[in-house]
Amino acid sequence: MLEKILKKIKNEKLIENGDKIILGFSGGPDSVFLLEVLSYAKKYLDFQIVLAHVNHLLRGENSDGDEKFSIDYAEKLNLPIFVKRASIEEISKQENIGLEEAGRKIRYNFFKEISEKTSSNKIAIAHNLDDQIETFLFRLIRGSSLEGLEGIPTRENIIRPINEVYKNDILEFLDENKISYRIDETNYENDFTRNSIRLDLIPWIEKRYNSNFKEKIHNLVTEIREINKILKVDLSKYEEFLDNKWTLNIELIKEEESYIQRKIINEYLKKYKLEGSREKIKNILKIFDTNGSKIIKLEKNFILKKQYKNIWIEKESNKKLENINKVITEKIPFKIIINNWIIETMEDNKSFGKNEFLTNLKIGDTLEIRTRKDGDKIKPLGMQSYKKVKDIFINEKIPKETRGVIPVILKDNEIVWVSGVKKGEDFKGERNKNGIKLIIRRQDEE
Repeated sequence: MLEKILKKIKNEKLIENGDKIILGFSGGPDSVFLLEVLSYAKKYLDFQIVLAHVNHLLRGENSDGDEKFSIDYAEKLNLPIFVKRASIEEISKQENIGLEEAGRKIRYNFFKEISEKTSSNKIAIAHNLDDQIETFLFRLIRGSSLEGLEGIPTRENIIRPINEVYKNDILEFLDENKISYRIDETNYENDFTRNSIRLDLIPWIEKRYNSNFKEKIHNLVTEIREINKILKVDLSKYEEFLDNKWTLNIELIKEEESYIQRKIINEYLKKYKLEGSREKIKNILKIFDTNGSKIIKLEKNFILKKQYKNIWIEKESNKKLENINKVITEKIPFKIIINNWIIETMEDNKSFGKNEFLTNLKIGDTLEIRTRKDGDKIKPLGMQSYKKVKDIFINEKIPKETRGVIPVILKDNEIVWVSGVKKGEDFKGERNKNGIKLIIRRQDEE
């Protein structure tokens, strides 16, 4: 068995010479077996092992017993070990998340701390083949996408050398070689969905329908992974860079088959480390055929916005936009903050993009800054006639919720610049000749 796993390690380059590996060590049979595997691999590869043990304080004396066992085991093998004590129940309550998610968060934050302290470059996790199968069934029951049915996700610095070994084979190896390990008695309580799948569902299917059920599921997961590789989408085909953010073009996505559409959305969610459940993806696709602006709240304080032909994801802002009800008067030069916008002036001979405007204004000129009023008109750059600002906002597809907060800059009651949207023909500066440049940017970009 060790030879077989060593071959997998070498073929997949899970471990290479010079690696420093953190092993998540609970003291249970899986992590003890993984340590035996790594100890065997050290005969053929040059790498270091660091143990990491988390006491979740969930099982009283038994948790403390696991901690002592792990420390003693590390001492016996002359390996460094880091131990963290953290209440999984407290974290669960504080962050309003489940016990499993709280435990995972504690562990991976701890791994990150150790990695920084020890300059480790990989983390070894003792997931076995039964874990993969339970994850598949758990997600199938919840209604996961095809990507989710791949089982336990891979991460670039995390290795799972024993993920193709059945639990029974692990226990048999340890018992035959008289290698001690700890037992977590909560694994035999079916209060949690995963435990119930392990203790009730799988044995029932094996007994009633197919004794090789786990093997069939393993083969299916392997096929799903192969299919997902073939159907992998290239997000860059559907992305556009607009207003300093990457957006997805709805019209391009709608040209694809429905399954590929779902794949695109799932890949986009993954960019932000968000879950791509069937229900969430379905709700996002629903807004493709709706008019106007739409917002969908996602987890982790993210939101998905839809404007005309584009959608994008951003962090939800706690700042509320409010209309500027008063007129602000300033003499050039100035730098002011208005409603989360920074507006400033400077001398220059060039400007770039829509957020800068090189004008024929002069030092000492007095400008007014306010928001749009009914009847506002501007003579746009390159035109000799006036256009209503309201119509410009519609034509430029400016979101309704931001039209009332965009600063409008005037001189002698003539609109110089609808900031970041339209520049005034009568106020344009001469190319390569010094003038006053107006600049606008969001305060949160500073």
